Amino acid sequence: MIQRLQRSLTGLLINQFKEFWPYYVGALISLWATHEIQSYLPFKAKELAEMVESGAESVNVMTFVWLALGIIVFRTSSRLLFFYPARVLQKYLRVELLTRLEKISPTRYKNYSSGQLFQVLFNDVDQLRALVGFALLQVGNIVIALLVLVPKIVSFNAELIYALTPMLVSFILFTVIVSRNRHLYKKNQDMQGEVQNYIMESYTGKKTIKNYHAEDSFIEMFQKNSMRELMYFYRAGIGVAFSMPLIPLGVGLSFLWGAWIIKAEALGASSLVLFSGFVFLFLEPLMFLSWIGVVFARSYAAWTRLKALVEEVALPSQEEKFLKEHNELADKEFVVSFWGERLEIYLRPQSWTVLVGKTGCGKTHVIHQLAEALRIRGKDISYVAQSPYLYNDSLKTNIFLGRTPSQEELDEAYELLKLFGLDYLAPSASKLLDMEVGENGKRLSGGQAKRLALVRSIMSEASVLIWDDPFSSVDVILEKSIIHNLKKSRWCQGKTVLLSSHRLSTVVQSDSVVYLDKYEGVVEKGDVQELLNAKGKVYDYFEGQVV
Repeated sequence: MIQRLQRSLTGLLINQFKEFWPYYVGALISLWATHEIQSYLPFKAKELAEMVESGAESVNVMTFVWLALGIIVFRTSSRLLFFYPARVLQKYLRVELLTRLEKISPTRYKNYSSGQLFQVLFNDVDQLRALVGFALLQVGNIVIALLVLVPKIVSFNAELIYALTPMLVSFILFTVIVSRNRHLYKKNQDMQGEVQNYIMESYTGKKTIKNYHAEDSFIEMFQKNSMRELMYFYRAGIGVAFSMPLIPLGVGLSFLWGAWIIKAEALGASSLVLFSGFVFLFLEPLMFLSWIGVVFARSYAAWTRLKALVEEVALPSQEEKFLKEHNELADKEFVVSFWGERLEIYLRPQSWTVLVGKTGCGKTHVIHQLAEALRIRGKDISYVAQSPYLYNDSLKTNIFLGRTPSQEELDEAYELLKLFGLDYLAPSASKLLDMEVGENGKRLSGGQAKRLALVRSIMSEASVLIWDDPFSSVDVILEKSIIHNLKKSRWCQGKTVLLSSHRLSTVVQSDSVVYLDKYEGVVEKGDVQELLNAKGKVYDYFEGQVV
């Protein structure tokens, strides 16, 4: 795929024409044919007016039918040939941007909310599609209309071309005034992203009791930011509102000027019909000229936002820089950033290592940094966060994430679902795997969603499994059964498992333990049985927990 996001907006448009030139040549030919056919209409209308004036009893309407049919065919063809490449570009930009985001660490775009990312991926890219599909079509429409229609009206009476000047000037003024609002369109698009994010966060937060108590506060924030978004839109539209009357004013002045010329030269009433037809034919492309300014302004703002995201994610985050700088150790040793300090972690291969410590000591931060360090080293990892995301689809789709599983894999997935105590959700294996989980798993409880994510992690066949507090929502009996069966199963044979926990029941079934302190870092590490039977930090921590 051509790297479109690396180009300037001008470069993007030039490349678009190079890539899809047959479509654009066809579109321009269709536009030329459209205006060529339309240019006959004013003359035919003049002839019709003269026939009516002379009292002719028969009129050949088939001429108008064929002209109308030709206009429909070529006008439709020009739009289809322009719009298709624009839709393809829209897809390319979205896929390229999404691919970039998927391949990099989430720390690079942590400053962007979900709403802002959606705004860039969907609305901003859609604005660029409008630029390529609509605005450039109308630029071609205007140029060809002038090349075809001006000689036609000049051939009838050269003086009438001057009568079109007020109409042209009014549209140019309108376009200039509207284009000056580019910064307001960008601010409007920024606020649209914020408003979208409030909506996303609100209805994601509905799963928690806390959000029900905070609903009034959310509505107040949504109202405030929604009003700001509307105000930017309103301010951007002020120029449009005040300059819009210029358009009918220019058209009216052109009509009066043309009528004065026709009267002065005694061209007859039928000539006024002809001139009116040409005004109408010029009106359509010039009308779009005014909105080309709006589309260009919005597209420029959209491209600015898109490029800002691309430039930000192209650079390694501070976390990545730290990890790349300090992770040139042995294959089993890792350095992570812990409250701004270096922290060395030894990860025992092909065994279960559990990270423990008091609440707030930084277990989640360290385990996430370890996942990043492993990713930088090119290890095949599967990371399950404390609140993993589930897609609005079936259990099967969420487990296999886009790949088509074999029957053997489906059978293994069902065995794992049984092992994790999820088989009771449906009466049969097929119905269970086809069961819809809802948006972010809202048809499941938090514990069920977490266990489904663990099944997905195991079925990923990654060599390193990293789970952040995986069994916090299950009772100790089910937890013991899960870990016991996993450790002796083929699914975890030869795999390195790193997990965090605060429960003794998890630690006793692990092989090694790392005790983390907020101020001292790693203060104790080693074999689980040794540390639980010796006086030390791990022993004291769990003795206090039991008490």
